[in-house]
Amino acid sequence: MSLAKVARGLVLATAAVSALHALRIRRRAVKTISMTRAPSSRQTDPASRTLIAAAVTGTAAADDPPPAPKPAGGEERAFRLRADETVADGIRRAARGQLADSSEALAGASGTDELGDAVHSTRKAIKRVRTTLRLSRDALGERAYERENSDIRTIAGRLSDARDAQVLIETLDALEQRFEDELAPSTAEKLRARLEDEHERALSAFADDGDLAATTRQALEEVRARTAEWSFGRQGFDSVKPGLRRVYRRGRKRIRAACADPSAENLHDARKRVKDLWHAAELLHEAHPERMKCLARDAHALSDLLGEHHDLSVLRDHVEANPQLFADMTAREALLAVLERRRDMLQRRALKLGRRVYRHSPKRFVKDVERGWRKRVGSVPPRPHSA
Repeated sequence: MSLAKVARGLVLATAAVSALHALRIRRRAVKTISMTRAPSSRQTDPASRTLIAAAVTGTAAADDPPPAPKPAGGEERAFRLRADETVADGIRRAARGQLADSSEALAGASGTDELGDAVHSTRKAIKRVRTTLRLSRDALGERAYERENSDIRTIAGRLSDARDAQVLIETLDALEQRFEDELAPSTAEKLRARLEDEHERALSAFADDGDLAATTRQALEEVRARTAEWSFGRQGFDSVKPGLRRVYRRGRKRIRAACADPSAENLHDARKRVKDLWHAAELLHEAHPERMKCLARDAHALSDLLGEHHDLSVLRDHVEANPQLFADMTAREALLAVLERRRDMLQRRALKLGRRVYRHSPKRFVKDVERGWRKRVGSVPPRPHSA
């Protein structure tokens, strides 16, 4: 064997060892977001595959991509696609802004009140991020979509107990204020004490578990950093067109199902899909500024109606399952009576508004938005992308 071949073999071997060493370091540094991630999402990430390829072929491994820049604030964090950016850049920026806001809110919270507000803000931001994923699902590709959506859903699940307990307290407060002439001040004293205790315990558990709090913030930062790697297989409005049609069609289907059978379950399912339409209208505001503003306002109002209906349904179940929290059964029945009256009124208003929001066919709705986007945005050249 010639000296040249021996030297080349040594070079390749050295490159392989270096690449494998870098891979081991990377794998030790990267923490998994959740132990419950689906097996299909446990795939080697692109940077690790690059290192493996370098080890096998002896080629130089490319540097890892730089972390996603954290938006400074203001316009950079606005949840709205701009006319002077590509759709892909806008999706990345909008998602990155919501994730950065969430991470900072949790990191800066001190005390149960601030933590409760931070949890609420984070859950709202997460819902907006999930809408961006649903809109761009076809352009991102199924694999990337499933990975990000699964991780975001897991993060939201960590915050659900604290927020759910707070919502029940707020729902009870609103109900007592609205029907103060019909409910004695002491009607729900024990119920309120139970709910406040559950809320405090949920927040304390989250605050006291440093690992859980830190892991949640780290998970948000990991998803935020990955936005820089989101690759879009479609350009312009085509990046979100199939997703927008899907979002609208599913919401319309859920509202129709709720009209046919206004059960608590059907109305709650409709609310989840209405939120997607609300956030999609916010994101695509530039397509028809006035019309999209009106749509976002109506979808927001519809979401609130359906949300209060759901919260009252959960409170009703809590009241019915805990009769021991009421010394006076007459007072308990009075609370259930006003609760049902409020639910019935919310149901009627929600279904009426829902039929108006979803009055057009999915085909016509998407066509109108697309026409406005191509007219107002498609002709504007995007500004240079900055890393």
